[in-house]
Amino acid sequence: MDDRDEVSRLLARVALRDAQAFEALYRLAAGRLMAVAWRVTQDRVMAEDVLQDVFVSIWNRSTEGAPGQHRTLAWLCVVTRHRAIDLVRKRKPEEPLHGQGDCGAELTHDVAAEGASPMEQLLDHEDDARLGHCMETLETEPRRALLLAFYEGLTHTEIASRMRRPLGTIKAWTRRSLMRLKGCMEALA
Repeated sequence: MDDRDEVSRLLARVALRDAQAFEALYRLAAGRLMAVAWRVTQDRVMAEDVLQDVFVSIWNRSTEGAPGQHRTLAWLCVVTRHRAIDLVRKRKPEEPLHGQGDCGAELTHDVAAEGASPMEQLLDHEDDARLGHCMETLETEPRRALLLAFYEGLTHTEIASRMRRPLGTIKAWTRRSLMRLKGCMEALA
């Protein structure tokens, strides 16, 4: 029995969810399929991704073949080649971080960090600590009104309804609390 017939037989058994047949198919075809994927991608990691994708598809969709379709090693090579081409097309062009310019001078590209710098993170943390300290200096109900306004986004009317207090009281608490927070933050700066 040659490889073509063996691949067809193993694929038929994989369709019945035979894990041993799947392992045997991998041992038989993986090397050749890896070579096909590598020829297209010219990158070992991408080729390994293609190979994994092909075998996951074989396991997950093994029963979806067209009636009478004869699946062989050549068929697996075509599937692998198409997956590799698709992956190469999806890949974004990369700009090397180091290189040489037209005059031979070395060029480097700086990549901006996604998040805040360590200094910005430290300053944010200090601001948070100061704000927490200043919030603790407020009386309980005015602090609660301020938290409802800024953390839950409630309007003065909604806060008055929730806290069962007059609208004027809520407005006064909010304004006075903000002024006290500002003074406290400035004093701690």
